[in-house]
Amino acid sequence: MDDVSGMFDKWLDQAEKSTQLSVEDKAKITGAGAQAFTDVLQKNTPRSDITYTKGRSAGHANAKHRNSHRKTKHLADSITHRDGYTADKLHTGDTDVGFEDHYYDFLARIINDGKHNMSPKQVSEMHFVDKSQAEAKDDVTKAMGNAARDVLGGDKQ
Repeated sequence: MDDVSGMFDKWLDQAEKSTQLSVEDKAKITGAGAQAFTDVLQKNTPRSDITYTKGRSAGHANAKHRNSHRKTKHLADSITHRDGYTADKLHTGDTDVGFEDHYYDFLARIINDGKHNMSPKQVSEMHFVDKSQAEAKDDVTKAMGNAARDVLGGDKQ
């Protein structure tokens, strides 16, 4: 009977710890899940064959209009997260995954949701974020579970 009582006390201590996580501990757990999702999202994000390192020449017809929002990297390379921070840059322990700036957010929305007169290739690339969320669900859960066990001092399975 003492073994059962001891196991219950240990479980109760862990349950209390998990409900009273510090922002830093919560950030470790949500950050692990965010990294797992980021890996899947980067793999599923459509990538063109264009090399963006050269940039747009000054003589290009639209260069004067596009200089402030010139694409300098592939969309998949702009995926980012910061452990413990939301998209609004609040340090709550929650971790949001997104794109570097408003330009890449806008581009991702167009590719994900579609537009008029799309090619068959563009149609096949639609909903890449939704597909990534579904695909990453088990990986995110596992990563967050492992991080929670590390934070709470439990055994890994």
